[in-house]
Order: sequence, then structure tokens, then C-alpha cells
Amino acid sequence: MISIAAGGFLGAIARYLFYLFVESKAWQPKVATWLVNSMGSLALGIFMGNGQLSVFWITGFLGAFTTFSTLALDVVKDLEDGKWRSGLAYAAATLFSGIVLFSIGYTVV
Repeated sequence: MISIAAGGFLGAIARYLFYLFVESKAWQPKVATWLVNSMGSLALGIFMGNGQLSVFWITGFLGAFTTFSTLALDVVKDLEDGKWRSGLAYAAATLFSGIVLFSIGYTVV
């Protein structure tokens, strides 16, 4: 439990710092969400490909670093604002990049 909590603490801080970085570049917040979810998928693929089933990294760090809930919120906001194409494209791009990057991480290692 302590290992998961420590990993979650560090993952949440890493995500927050990454969001600050994206904000400093004047990028859209969705870019940060897409990137953390994509990077998290790649990292998960690497860990799983190596057979490293660390609760610190997988459940703790990556669980806190990646953010499905923010993705869902962004998509729903777009749909409510009538931005159907944008919302669905964002959801599809995130799902696609996550699967592709996980697969790359899983098979290359």
C-alpha cells in the first residue's frame, strides 16, 4: 500500500508539473492530457513487455500520471458545446495513440 501511495504521489506531481509546462508554452490543455495519456501508455507497454509488474510504477505512478477522467470531461464539454467533430476526434486520437504506443512499448522491449 505504501508503495502504491508513494508512486501515486509522485505521478500526480509529475502530471501537475507537466500541465504547468504545457501552460507555459500556451498549448491547449487537451494537449497535456493527450500527451500524459500517450506517454503513460508507452511506459505501461514497456513495463509489461519487460514483465515488470511493479505496483509502485504501474498502479501508483502511472495510475496518477495518466488521466482518463480529464479526457472524459474534455470530450463531454466539447459535445455539450456542439463541437462533435473535435470531441470525437480527440477521443479517437487518444485511444489510437494509447493503443499504438502501448503496443510499441510492449513489443520493442
